[in-house]
Amino acid sequence: MRRLPPLRALRVFEVVARHASVTRAAEELGVSHSAVSQQIKQLEDHFGQPLFVRSGRGISPTPGATAFLEDVRSCFDRLAIASEQLSHRTYGRVLKVDATPSFALRWLIPQISAFQLANPSIELRISTSATDGIGHLNEPVDFVVRRDVMRRPDHVCQRFLDDVSTVVLSPTLLEQKRIASPEDLLEVPLLHLKSRPDAWTRWFRTTHVATPEAIAGPFFDHFFLSLQAAISGLGAAIGPYALIKDDLAAGRLVAPFPQHRLVGPGFHVLYSAGTAKDRTGRVFLEWLLKRDSEAG
Repeated sequence: MRRLPPLRALRVFEVVARHASVTRAAEELGVSHSAVSQQIKQLEDHFGQPLFVRSGRGISPTPGATAFLEDVRSCFDRLAIASEQLSHRTYGRVLKVDATPSFALRWLIPQISAFQLANPSIELRISTSATDGIGHLNEPVDFVVRRDVMRRPDHVCQRFLDDVSTVVLSPTLLEQKRIASPEDLLEVPLLHLKSRPDAWTRWFRTTHVATPEAIAGPFFDHFFLSLQAAISGLGAAIGPYALIKDDLAAGRLVAPFPQHRLVGPGFHVLYSAGTAKDRTGRVFLEWLLKRDSEAG
C-alpha cells in the first residue's frame, strides 16, 4: 500500500515554493493566507521536519525540501500529461528514441516533460543501448542519439548539441586536496570511462602537464556512474557540460579549470527521410534541434 503525503498540501507546497511567498500563493490558489499555512503545517507534520525558512521578506525551501520539490514538480508534470492524454482519448504515432544510458538519464529524460506537456498526443518511448554503435539496432527506431556522427543508408544525421567536456569534482574534494593547478589532479583518484579510455591523457595534453603513459584510476561502464562517484567525492571525472550543467548550477560539482576543455564532434541524431516528412516526427525533430540554441 502506498504511503502518500496529503496531495492537496503538496500542491500548496509547490505554489508556495514557486512564489517564495505564502501571500502570493494564497492569491494564486484563491484561498486565505491561513489556509495555505495550515496546508504547509500539515505537510511538515507528515514529514516531521520544517519545509521552509525565512529569507528576507519571503520564505525559501530548506535544502531537503528543495530536492523534494524537483520530484514533486516532475510528478505534477507527468500527471498533467496523463490527464491531457486521457481528455483527448487519442494518441499520435508513437515515436521511438534510442540513446545511450548516460544521455537518456542525464539529458533526454529531464528534457522530455516539457516536450510532452506541449505535445500531449505524442507518445515517446525511450530505449537505451550500452554502446555508441548502431549496428545492433534491428528493431524499428525513429530517432537514434549518439555522441558522434552516424551513418546509415537512406538516413540523415544531424548535430543538435555541443560536446564540450571539462574536469569536475566535488567542492569538498577540491578543498581537501587544495587543488590549485591541473598538476594537482594527479594527487587525486581520476575516474575513467571505458568508452573513452584516453580522455584524461587528452585533457592533460591541453594543460601541458606530463603524465604517465597509463593514468591510474577506476573505470566505469557509463558516464552517469563516474559522475555520481565524483559527486560523492571519490575522485575527479571528465564530462560534457550538456550533461553536468545542472550539477554545476546546484553546486554539487565544480569545474576548477574550465579553460581546459575537450571538444568532441557533438551529440547527433539519426533519422530516416520518411520520419522527417511525418508530421509527428517533424515536431519532435524541430524540438530537438532547438535545444542547443536555447542552452546557449
